Amino acid sequence: MAILLAVLASAMVGGADFVGGLTARRSPAATVVVTSHLSGLALVLVTAPLVDAEGPTAAELGWGACGGAAGAIGLVLLYHGLATTRIAVAAPAAALTGAIVPVIFGVLVGERPEPLAWAGVGLAVPALALIPSGRGVDGKVLLHSGRALAIGAAAGVAFGFFGIFLSRTGDGSVLWPLVGARLASIPAISLLAFGTRRPLVAAPPVLWWALGVGLIDMAANIVFLAALQRGLLSLVIVITSLYPGFTILLARLVLREDISRRQAAGLALAAAGVALISVA
Repeated sequence: MAILLAVLASAMVGGADFVGGLTARRSPAATVVVTSHLSGLALVLVTAPLVDAEGPTAAELGWGACGGAAGAIGLVLLYHGLATTRIAVAAPAAALTGAIVPVIFGVLVGERPEPLAWAGVGLAVPALALIPSGRGVDGKVLLHSGRALAIGAAAGVAFGFFGIFLSRTGDGSVLWPLVGARLASIPAISLLAFGTRRPLVAAPPVLWWALGVGLIDMAANIVFLAALQRGLLSLVIVITSLYPGFTILLARLVLREDISRRQAAGLALAAAGVALISVA
């Protein structure tokens, strides 16, 4: 069940990031994140009491807040990278570093996946390195690929800590850590938007896209948290980090970006890795 939930979270994150990146081409990244997090907070505030009427603990809100701050930084960096550089470079770079950091942490705290699962990780991680290799349909790059890699990698480190912090909330946690995450992320990004003289809330029609991104992103976080509560961090995070495959497939369908042979090989390796992990 944990692997299935992780795959579902991966697909949802990939879709949200694609739409969020396109939305950030029409509005500043910080503005898009603040707006999307407002709708995400509204969703989790409605659903959390229905799932757990006893209310949150201080630990759940605290770890969630730490994760929210890290995730907010990662999202601003990623949306900025998706909006100003190549989607097919920035997104996989974020996923690769976002997977490596929690895997190392999981091993350090004593997680020991089965050998077959490690074989799946061994396929999935190189897959993330292969995926960012294609060229756009017009052969142009918005900015040098090194900048896309740097922005994506920095976003990935932040995402990695988001997963680590949420995994510390314990198996008994339900949705309250995500409330803490949004209560921390919204003020943090609002300060960034204010300091850079960006509007806090996007204007229509961007507003509706940003609100939709927030709902999908929060739904993905709910599924991701459920996966963490049922499986090992080192495995769940690798599966979820395969979201660039979904982002790039959407870029192909909507923006007509090429999928090169190397990218196709990366996607195939990713699928094989997921299969091995799921049967381990």
